[in-house]
Amino acid sequence: MIKSKNKKYLSYIKRIKIFLYNVLENDRNSLNHIYSLVALFIVITSSITVFLLITPEAEKLPPDLHSFLKDFEEITLYFFAIEYILRWWVISDFFEDFKTVLTQKKERNFKAYYKAFLYALKIKLKWMVKPLSIIDLIAILPIFRPFRTLRILQILRILKVVRYSSGLKSVFQALREQGFIFIFSTLMILLNIVIFSIITYIFEYNAKNDAFKNLFDALYWGAITSFTVGYGDITPITDTGKFISSLMTFINIVLISVLTAGFSVSFINRLLELKEGEVKMPDLENHIVICGYNETSEEILENLVNLEIDKERPVVLITNYDKKDLDVNLSNIIYKKGDFIKEDILLDVAIDKASDVILVGEKLPHLTDRDIDARTALAGMLIKTLNPYARLYVEVLLDEDAEIFKKRLGTKDILIHGQILGKIMFSSLLNPGATQLVETIIDNETGIRKVKVKEIGNFETFGDILLYLRKQDLMPIALERNKKIILSPSDDFKVLETDYIFIIPKSGETD
Repeated sequence: MIKSKNKKYLSYIKRIKIFLYNVLENDRNSLNHIYSLVALFIVITSSITVFLLITPEAEKLPPDLHSFLKDFEEITLYFFAIEYILRWWVISDFFEDFKTVLTQKKERNFKAYYKAFLYALKIKLKWMVKPLSIIDLIAILPIFRPFRTLRILQILRILKVVRYSSGLKSVFQALREQGFIFIFSTLMILLNIVIFSIITYIFEYNAKNDAFKNLFDALYWGAITSFTVGYGDITPITDTGKFISSLMTFINIVLISVLTAGFSVSFINRLLELKEGEVKMPDLENHIVICGYNETSEEILENLVNLEIDKERPVVLITNYDKKDLDVNLSNIIYKKGDFIKEDILLDVAIDKASDVILVGEKLPHLTDRDIDARTALAGMLIKTLNPYARLYVEVLLDEDAEIFKKRLGTKDILIHGQILGKIMFSSLLNPGATQLVETIIDNETGIRKVKVKEIGNFETFGDILLYLRKQDLMPIALERNKKIILSPSDDFKVLETDYIFIIPKSGETD
C-alpha cells in the first residue's frame, strides 16, 4: 500500500515536472510562448524600475512611487530566483541519472555512489555554465544584499530579454506579417492627429480660446483626446472644434482597433501553427522524425511520451491526417501536417539534421498496399539523400518489398507490417504463454535494455558479464557485434568493449 502511494506521488511530481519543463524550456510548446511574453514584460518593466532607482534623480521621486518601485524590484527578484530554481530542477532527472550510473557499477561502495552523484550533478552543472543560465544567475544575485551595491549586476538584468527569444520571435513575426496594416494604421493615426489638431487650433485661436496658446498645445490636445478620454485642461469652445474632436476620436478608435486586431490575429495564428501543424522549425537538430501515422507510429509515440524521450530531444510527427483525427497525445510532440514525400515538408522540420527517422506505411484513401509501399520507398530515398547519416527505420506492408527496401535504402531495420505479430501468435499457439513472455521482454518499465559493454565494466567473456549482472538482478540474453545479433552466447565467448549487451530484469514478474 505504501509503495503504491509513493508511486502515485512520484507520478504526480513527474507530471508537474513535465508541465513546468514545457512552460520554461520547451520553445516548441505554445505555453512557452505565452510565458515568454509575460516574463518579457516583467524583465522590461523591472529593468526600467532599476534604472529609475539607481539614477541620481531617484531622490526626487515621490515617496510613495519610490516605495512602490522598491517593492516591485524585490518581487521581480524573487520571481526570477524561483524561475531559476525551477529551470535547474526540470532540466534533468537527477535521481534517474544517479540510478542509471549506479546500476552499471560492479560494487556498491562509496566510490560507485560518488561517481554516480558526480555524473548526475554534471548534467546540472553543464546547464548552469550555459550563457543564458549565467545571465539568469546574474539577474538574481542582487537578491543578496552585498551584491546590491554593484549596480552593473542590476543593469545586466536587461540581458534576460535574450532568454525569452520565443516570445520576441512571436512579436516580431506578428509585426512582419501585419507590417502593412501596422505602418498604415500608425501613419493614419498620426496624420489624423496632426490635421485635426491644426484645424481645431485655427478655429479655437480665432475664437480667443486661451487653452490653445500655441501649436504644441493643439497637438497635445489631439494626442490626449485620441488615446484617452481627455484631461479637461484643454477643451474646444467652438461648435466646429467640438465636431472635429468627436470625428477625430471616432476615426482614431477605429484605426487603433484595426491595429491591435491585426497584431492579435497574427500572434494567435503563430500559436495555432504550433498546434495545427503549419509550423516551420529548420533549426531543430538531433531529433526524431516519424513519417506517417498508423497503429505502429501511434504505439511508438505513446512509448516515446511515456519514457519522456520527447523531453530529452525533439520528436516530430509528419502526417497527412488532421490533428483531431489522431488518437494519441501530441501535447509534447511537434505535429507537422503535410506529405512526407515532399522535400519542402521534410526540410520544414530539419530532416537533414535529424538523428533518427521512422517511416511507416500511412494508409490513404484510394491507395493500395503496393502504392503505399512505393510512397514509403520514395520518402526513404529522399530522406537518405537529404540526410545520409540518419538512422532509418522502415515499415513495409508487403513482404516481397522488404528485400528491395534493404538494397535500395541500405538499412537492415525493415519491419514487415503484421509479420512479427503473426509469428508471435503462431509461437503462442505452439508454446502457450509465449505472447506474455514477449510482452514482458519488450515492456518499457521491466523489459529489454541495450547497453554497451564498456559502460558496464571490463570483462573478457560473456560468462563474466553473466555472473556480474546476475548479482545486480539482471540477465543478459544476447550480444550485438557489428549490427549482428548473437543470441545467448556461450560462457567462454570473448567480448569486446564495442559490443552491446541486451539485458532484462532477472526478477521481473507478470500478473
